[in-house]
Amino acid sequence: MLQKWITSIGLDIGTSTTKLIVSKLLIANQQNQFTLPGCQIIDRRVTYASSIYTTPMLNDVEIDVQKLTVLLEQEYKNAGISLDQVEAGAVIITGETARKQNAESIVHYLAEHAGDFVVATAGADLEGILAAKGSGAIERSAETNAVIANIDVGGGTANIALCQNGKVIETFTLHVGGRLIRLNEDGLVTYVSSHLTEFLKNNSLTLREGEKATFEKLSSICQLLAEETMNYVKALNQNSSLLVSPHTRSSIPPETIMVSGGVGAMMEKQKPKTVKEVAIHGDVGPLLAYHFQSIQVSQAAETTRATVIGAGMQNTEVSGSTVYIKSKKLPLKNIPIIEIPVQPEEEWNPQLFQERARASCMQASTIFSAEDPPVAIALSHFPYCSYKMLQELAKVISAEFIACFKRAKCLVVLCEQDIAKALGQALAKQRKELEIICLDQIDFTHGDYIDLGLPVAGEAISVSVKTLAFSS
Repeated sequence: MLQKWITSIGLDIGTSTTKLIVSKLLIANQQNQFTLPGCQIIDRRVTYASSIYTTPMLNDVEIDVQKLTVLLEQEYKNAGISLDQVEAGAVIITGETARKQNAESIVHYLAEHAGDFVVATAGADLEGILAAKGSGAIERSAETNAVIANIDVGGGTANIALCQNGKVIETFTLHVGGRLIRLNEDGLVTYVSSHLTEFLKNNSLTLREGEKATFEKLSSICQLLAEETMNYVKALNQNSSLLVSPHTRSSIPPETIMVSGGVGAMMEKQKPKTVKEVAIHGDVGPLLAYHFQSIQVSQAAETTRATVIGAGMQNTEVSGSTVYIKSKKLPLKNIPIIEIPVQPEEEWNPQLFQERARASCMQASTIFSAEDPPVAIALSHFPYCSYKMLQELAKVISAEFIACFKRAKCLVVLCEQDIAKALGQALAKQRKELEIICLDQIDFTHGDYIDLGLPVAGEAISVSVKTLAFSS
């Protein structure tokens, strides 16, 4: 059995804090006479965890990229690694920080200075998924068959993921966090997020900058924020003024609710009893943590570092071993994924598949820039595939791709099933002028973009499926 350890990093730039981890991933190419070759990560270990830093800011809307770069360089030295040793991982920018003025340019800059195969990414949904992985919620749902909700409460947002059978089934985010209200030890309010305005008004409350807030008033607000979060998570409310983006809550109630994040870490501490004790970090985080604790949720196994552990240890996967790669372009970053159902009908219908492929490719050609490859075609609803069906698939995919992306030289296809090598060979025969990358065993349910690394075990390559979403 071929095995290889690779180095992965996770860097989380949040509203309140920034932290980094280094981990080792053990990749094994497993095969025997009874099964197809399979490549998977069989062990993950955190080998270094940085201190937790206050996220450096130039002002209220600009992140200090120079200080972040110095921080990263120093932490690499502390961990005893160099850029050329980093083969996977993620730089993620989260919470309120993802809405700062220079967030997008910074996250891409840092990714280029963190290692060749590190993902640059942001977005509340992805943050919720990574936190659920790092906190242990996804693993627990697989072990118990229960629906587990993980609420990752940081400085600016609460990122929620519902998990079942080892997968995330729903994500949403609320404007709930410790630094949405900031104050000094005398109770003088120095900042109130505009995201709380409607919520406070709906609850007949006001809180303004320059006001001297009482302990009772702050406690009432934090209690309401915790209750609003819990009611939405439990599907008792179908709408909330605190939602970061529009969301239709399903009727699935969780059986267990876990809280991670910086606020989750403070749940084990004693209840603050004075404004001075509340404002120990210059915000209402300790009081918000108490009110989450008081409504009987459980603290996650991993709290403050849940997101960064999810990013560094869980964000990277490997492709199947039965892949087809005839391209010199690897590694590739930020390829948009377009999903095309192969056979949602009862029987295979090449004409209907061609209509879906044409519509998807035409739409993608109007949205995405002329990078090469312009998109990755992801084939879902994949039934048993006969030789004839395989040839028809290859013919349709290559024809519609070329028709919409005339200048493209590389075609990337993702499959849920173990047919990548055969499909890749069929595509190569159809279009000899194209470089073909065809991968299988890829779960693209929760991602909009994909990064493809170099081979890590046999023919298998490292893969990161992700969401890139920056808010203004």
